[in-house]
Amino acid sequence: MSQTSSPRLRRVEAQSELCIVVACHTFVVAIPVRFVTRLVLDEDVTPAPDGGPGLVQSGGELFVASNLGRLLDLPGLGEAWVLLHLPHAGGRVPLALRTGACLVVREVSVEAPLPQGLFKARGEAMLGAFVADASRGFNGGALYGLMLDVAKLWTRAELDAAAQAAAGARKQKTNG
Repeated sequence: MSQTSSPRLRRVEAQSELCIVVACHTFVVAIPVRFVTRLVLDEDVTPAPDGGPGLVQSGGELFVASNLGRLLDLPGLGEAWVLLHLPHAGGRVPLALRTGACLVVREVSVEAPLPQGLFKARGEAMLGAFVADASRGFNGGALYGLMLDVAKLWTRAELDAAAQAAAGARKQKTNG
């Protein structure tokens, strides 16, 4: 007698949250606005002068840069930046997440859980899926979207390194 097992599904609570919805290749990603400082176009972010690799600036503020596509083991994205301040170790880490185009800002609810292990990279950050077609007001050509827990997109070690890089760059800017 053989048994087949279905993939384990993560339980998701059906809750709605105001999100920035951005393009990410063939799907869209919903990023809750609670950590978002600003959303800016690609040309509004520049490499930080004397800030070292991986640091960018926008509006005079320094951020540690990441690319959403690359974090998910996909090709990089490059149309917009979501500027974030994530709580970490008693402070807030300034992060600039490079994304595809911003499609809409609206309430989004997770409608379906994702099988555990579906995303090998950053799977813990994926809360679940939602329908994202044009009939629901999404105009990115995608059929589905993923709700992102942005606080889990980076590892603790990555956030430690980002906090240290940002603090070092701020100190250098102040002393410079």
